[in-house]
Amino acid sequence: MDSLIYRAPRQWLTMALLAVVAAMTACSGSTTTSDPVTNPPPQSPAPVVDSDGDGVADTDDVCPGTPAGTAVTANGCPVIADMDADNDGIADGDDTCPNTPSDEPADAQGCSASQRDTDGDAVSDADDQCPGTLADADVDANGCSDAQLDDDNDGFSNAVDECPGSEPGAFVPQSGCPIDGLTPVAGTRTRYAFNNQCFAMRSGVSGLYVSKGGGTYTADQADIANAEPLFMKPSALGKYLFYDSDRALVLGTPVAVGSVPVAQATDDAEWTLTAVADDTAYPPTPLYDTEPTPEEVETYFEFTDPNVTSGAFKIFNGGVTGLSLSTDPTGRLALVPADSMPPEETFLLEPADNCEIYPEASSNVAGESPTGMAPSFSGTTADGRVLGMADAHVHISATTFLGRTQWGSPIHKFGVPHALDDCTDYHGPQGTQDTVGALFSGDMDGHDVSGWPTFPEWPARDFLTHEAIYWKWLERGWQSGLRIAVNDVVDNATLCELQQASAPPDEAGMVDCNEMNNAGNQVGSMMVMQDYIDAQYGGRGDGFFQIVHDPERARSVVEAGQLAVVLGIEISNLLNCQISYNNPARLQQPFEETGNPADGGVTYGCTEETIVIQMQRLWDLGIRQIISIHEFDNAFGGNGIFDGMVLNLGNRENSGGTPASDPNDPFRNNPRAETPAGEFWTTYDCPEEGGVDNDGSPFSGYLWGSAGGSSQSFLTAPGECFFTGQGTGPTSARRPGGAFPCYPDRRQCNARWMTPIGLFFYAQMMEFGFIFDFDHMEYEMKTQALELAEAQDPPYPFVSTHGTFGGTSNDQAARVLRNGGFLYPSNGSSGGFRRDMDETLGVYNTAMSDVPESDQFLFGFGFGTDTNGLSAQTGARNNPENPIQYPYMLFSGPGFDELPEFDGIPGLAFNQPETRDPDGNGRTWHQDIDGNAQYGMLSGFVEEIRLDGTPEQLRHLYNSAEVFLQTWERTNASKDAIEARGGVIDPGGILRPAPVSEP
Repeated sequence: MDSLIYRAPRQWLTMALLAVVAAMTACSGSTTTSDPVTNPPPQSPAPVVDSDGDGVADTDDVCPGTPAGTAVTANGCPVIADMDADNDGIADGDDTCPNTPSDEPADAQGCSASQRDTDGDAVSDADDQCPGTLADADVDANGCSDAQLDDDNDGFSNAVDECPGSEPGAFVPQSGCPIDGLTPVAGTRTRYAFNNQCFAMRSGVSGLYVSKGGGTYTADQADIANAEPLFMKPSALGKYLFYDSDRALVLGTPVAVGSVPVAQATDDAEWTLTAVADDTAYPPTPLYDTEPTPEEVETYFEFTDPNVTSGAFKIFNGGVTGLSLSTDPTGRLALVPADSMPPEETFLLEPADNCEIYPEASSNVAGESPTGMAPSFSGTTADGRVLGMADAHVHISATTFLGRTQWGSPIHKFGVPHALDDCTDYHGPQGTQDTVGALFSGDMDGHDVSGWPTFPEWPARDFLTHEAIYWKWLERGWQSGLRIAVNDVVDNATLCELQQASAPPDEAGMVDCNEMNNAGNQVGSMMVMQDYIDAQYGGRGDGFFQIVHDPERARSVVEAGQLAVVLGIEISNLLNCQISYNNPARLQQPFEETGNPADGGVTYGCTEETIVIQMQRLWDLGIRQIISIHEFDNAFGGNGIFDGMVLNLGNRENSGGTPASDPNDPFRNNPRAETPAGEFWTTYDCPEEGGVDNDGSPFSGYLWGSAGGSSQSFLTAPGECFFTGQGTGPTSARRPGGAFPCYPDRRQCNARWMTPIGLFFYAQMMEFGFIFDFDHMEYEMKTQALELAEAQDPPYPFVSTHGTFGGTSNDQAARVLRNGGFLYPSNGSSGGFRRDMDETLGVYNTAMSDVPESDQFLFGFGFGTDTNGLSAQTGARNNPENPIQYPYMLFSGPGFDELPEFDGIPGLAFNQPETRDPDGNGRTWHQDIDGNAQYGMLSGFVEEIRLDGTPEQLRHLYNSAEVFLQTWERTNASKDAIEARGGVIDPGGILRPAPVSEP
């Protein structure tokens, strides 16, 4: 304390001691009393006198002789360094404000808010509504500068607001002025709300609009009328292309910001918008043709978007990592490191006119515009059903399958000019390297490679190696009532390798032909597609295309009027369970196989342990529907034969090709370096109409007028054949096929029935809860699988999504329907589809004949287009007496008006499908002439049914989405019961040998 005393002047100490004595004397009172004064006369107020000029009136001054200029306390006495006159806990010698009122909290300097002025703007902190104002700024009575105020609460400070008196809630552009005719939306936008609209860009620093001149962009215009109009085409959620009046894209490079023609666009033409102050950790944009991790799938689908709104945005370049759009000292747009400016420059985007519209295909539906898509119906019927069609088997993601065989893409960040352009890159000059396409079409002289916008030769209903499901065509299908689409990720290693064989030598073998890997990559492509379509519609979850992982989510999506996209898988070597016939002396039949060649059997590419691991991989990717066998045999059993020599040759290649060690072939799938060592199909005689089934019972006939198997007699002298197929006993008793492709002159079915590891796998499918699609399974294997399904309580439902393949009997079909599944055919023609519908309804009525009406399952009839799956589509209708006339109306009018469930649903007009570029170049299609040349013509397929069918057939068609959802729900119910019981019930007797054909 001594140090404090000596810090004060000596005279202060002396006067302070005198003051204390005087105060003690004054407060001690006197023993002398005086008479009370009663009712003194009024007197004039005495003048305020401050003799020592210390700011304390003499009447209140305990120390009236304090020298002028001396720091005093509230009673006029000099401050004493080691005392605390205002009792705020700070000694007067350290107290910047020694007179702080005792009831006000003080800071470390002893000052209360009423005494402080932190920003030096002459307004105390207690009264300062903007305590961070710069010291040299002009402020109002509240301590706020103009740059800090937003009087009309429109998101723009008074300093930049050209209309500071806007009505609260009015929609305003970056000038702060409202625009007549626009719906009030609180004055700001989300990062997604610039979709397919015209804007002018304005610097948030200078307030000037960006114009274009001399190939560069500069913020130099005070009037929006002189700004460069930019059409903002979404490339992904929160990402855009800026398309200018010269039909060029704004391109960012570290050297300069310029422009580039659409045809030459690179990632540098993509721009990311982030709202000011938005620190949300958004999921990364999915990657095309790249398998996502389970964590990436979960993060993407579980993310809830905060939809942050703002009046100003930071803009980052998509190709040059870490660079942000800014302006240089001259106002010219430039890229700078994102953290180089304190703060980063922001840009304001104000609605503008006169934009060039970015090139895009059209769904050709009435009401469509660049900024708003034509709506489709939503909701449920009076009894809670959803309305809609189900395409239970389609290949939207097949863009990258078969090793550069399929050309085109359903979406592209640079739009239709890149998604559907010239196919020379894949198919070579004049299409002469399209090996797979030529194989399926029989046209070996190539094709016209031209694509968008004129499409002289493709897409076409039977042109199988070119994209047919561009997203705008899919949108037209959705608008016609499509509500469920099962996208089967797909590949075929053998055809992939065949296409690679025709590739240039330096490219052969450079594509990974592993089917599981490519299937996983396609899941990433589907996520990109959802992201892209959401962006076109203006926000996450707003697009018509929504991937779903469970029936509850699917139902909510369909009820909202969107398309629920379910992921399935269709590959031959599922779970990498490829077989290798490298043991000609093997003795094991399929039902005996162990997967160990030492036991006299074949080699598997999988084990029970790897099967479970790979199934979990599929589940984590969101795949929910499985076709277990495709075109070739695998470890689970045999495929349903439906073709002759071509697929049989493929089976030989797939079941034993031995890759050579080639350092220039990183994926070991260069067919030029392989030695085929597999086998042809081993067969038996298929059951025939009027004969007996494999169990000796009368054969019930094949569904849809099909037949089991296919003719396989390749050699001209069958009598000279000898059979080498898998079997037991002497050579003469062996089955047809095997190492030698010679068969009886009768339809042959696959003798490779279910294997032990196949039975294990099918039980695992039911424990996981996958939708069980039994298409492509060998005819008798379908019966074996049904026995396993019917042993469960409740039965595990099966589905047939695109025509069964390999044959399905009427008895098998009835069992599928009785167990709560469905059977949907391929839609080769609308007439054939309606005949299949009527036939299936007859089987359904038989199956439900002994079931109480209240317990009968709903009947619906959808289809599997198999589009992009090397499958020809619906052909030309060719009915000149009752042609399709454009535009036609769906959901109202004849056919629909007879169905109460469509009451209140507005009709939607479908114009003739066409595509045009900005200069008018393009083409049109007609359903009666071209058939389903591209997916958007699915609406014409519906119109054919309306014209040629009955209202009841339309009802069954539009019940197909509800039936799909109910079957999925029954799948989960059976799976839950299996889990509750502790596993799948095996009734025994499922594994058995196929019969031996007569010579």
